[in-house]
Formats: sequence, C-alpha cells, structure tokens
Amino acid sequence: MYDLRAASIILVCSVAFVALTGCLTNTEYSAVSKPNTTESASAPAVSAGASAIEDSTLVLINTQRTKKGLAPLPMRSDLLKLARAHSQDMATRDFHAHTNPDGESPWDRMREAGITYSSSAENIAWNNHADQAAVAVDNWMESWGHRENILNGDFTHTGIGVAMDSSGGAYFTQVFIRE
Repeated sequence: MYDLRAASIILVCSVAFVALTGCLTNTEYSAVSKPNTTESASAPAVSAGASAIEDSTLVLINTQRTKKGLAPLPMRSDLLKLARAHSQDMATRDFHAHTNPDGESPWDRMREAGITYSSSAENIAWNNHADQAAVAVDNWMESWGHRENILNGDFTHTGIGVAMDSSGGAYFTQVFIRE
C-alpha cells in the first residue's frame, strides 16, 4: 500500500511542489451489459469547489486533445460517478492507488458498475496547489503514460471525479473508455 504521508514528506523535501500521479490501461473487454447513459446517474455528493475542479480539468484535457487534432472527450455520467467514488474512497481512506485497500482494481469497479468497454485507462493524481486542475493536467502531460491516455484517439468517453481531503488536497480520478 502507498503511504501518502511519507510520500508527501519526501516530495516536499525533494521538489518545489507536491503532486502525485498514476496511470493504468487495459484493453480487455468487459462482458457486462451497457448501462443506460441517458439516465441521470447519481454521483457521490461533491462540493461546489470539487465540481468546478472537475469541470476545469475536463476543459484542460480537451484543450490538450484538440491541440493534437483529437476530438474532445465527452463526460459520461456513469464514468463521472465511478471516478468520483474512487476519488472519495482515496480521500476517506487516505490512500493513493488505482487498486483500493480491498483489492478492487479500476476494472473491478467498472464491471461492478456495469460499464462496458473495448479498452480503458485510469489516471489518478493528488495535489494541494492553488490551481489544482492545472497542476494535475500539467503533471499528467509531463508523464509519458498519462499523456498517452489523454492523447489516445481511440478513447470515446471520460469521467473525471475530484474529492477533497481534510487538508484541502484534491484527489483526482480520470477514467477513459473506448466503447
């Protein structure tokens, strides 16, 4: 398990900013039924500040994609709900990982939510900067794996969820899928 407090101390001491990121990809097909995405999926409760950070993150992600001639990714309500839930779980249980302390991977969570895909990926981040969305996206774009997920022209939809921890830090989860 990732010890966030120890990692934060190390990062603060070794660099001028604190930002933690991670990414995973999967090309296996999830053989569960596709949810009805026209219905409004109820997402975990989120503060107005976290919702604004989600919106800003989506704009920044799609700006990066359009610079490379790629279509913007629409936010899908079921992916938003999934991403918010993982971010809230990380904030509540004080961990920073794709796999939660119960051993559930992003693909386990997608399968449980009834989300189908032909390929998928997940980026995560945490930071406590003034412009949290910009720092998360900047750090993702500076990391090969994260950038590959963001600039993957095969992905068709995304969900971005943000949850705030007690120190004002923002946990980010971005889920990408190709249907």
